[in-house]
Amino acid sequence: MNETVIITGASRGLGAALAEQLLAPSRRLIVIARGVNPALLERARALSAPLDYHQHDLSQVEATAALAARLADDLGAMPRPSRYVLINNAGTVEPVALAQHLPAAAAAMAMNLNVVAVMTLSAAFLAATQAGGAERRILNISSNAGRRPVPGWGVYCSTKAALDMYSRCIKAEQAGAANPARVCSLAPGVIDTEMQSVIRGSSSDQFPQLERFMQMKAEGTLSDPASVAGRLIEYLNRDDFGERDIDDIRNY
Repeated sequence: MNETVIITGASRGLGAALAEQLLAPSRRLIVIARGVNPALLERARALSAPLDYHQHDLSQVEATAALAARLADDLGAMPRPSRYVLINNAGTVEPVALAQHLPAAAAAMAMNLNVVAVMTLSAAFLAATQAGGAERRILNISSNAGRRPVPGWGVYCSTKAALDMYSRCIKAEQAGAANPARVCSLAPGVIDTEMQSVIRGSSSDQFPQLERFMQMKAEGTLSDPASVAGRLIEYLNRDDFGERDIDDIRNY
């Protein structure tokens, strides 16, 4: 399939696994990541797969708005593919803290990364791809934490809940569009990534469920990023993608 895919947070973890599996000569992959992923760059060269790599911190609101505008211009200037895809994967679980100890600056940074950046990139994506009739899909990587309260994760739970609702709003808005974009906010399960290392490094005073996550690592029950990435890509390619605006990959 001739398509253009934008993915955030692809320097490590699930995002890196998604990006690696999406590399293909027939697919233009646009990556936004805070760090460099040398393995991804090398694999793209080996496969002769088009890759645009933007090293960027999505928690910086004004800079992200400028980047989104440049990406929109680039999409408009490129030959139109048969499908556009935006995967909003970048996110943070920090700060891990009970409500009375919440650090304001860290909370604002998480809101910017987990929510504002998603809104900013989605807005640019929707505007830039509206004309021309190409299929459009937005996959927002959410979490079950946005659908139930977790003590110590007030910010993370709230940002993921906001991501779910924003996805629902986009779907409602697109319902009457001539070429409606499909959108889903998908929980990927508990994955063995650096985010889990951050969680296990938390204080039990600030995160009462710490022992549960320590046990999951010890018992080897965390999912492998590459395996989850493959399942997410299969889900993204489903004919009924977007019929459920809120979903969980563990349902499949």
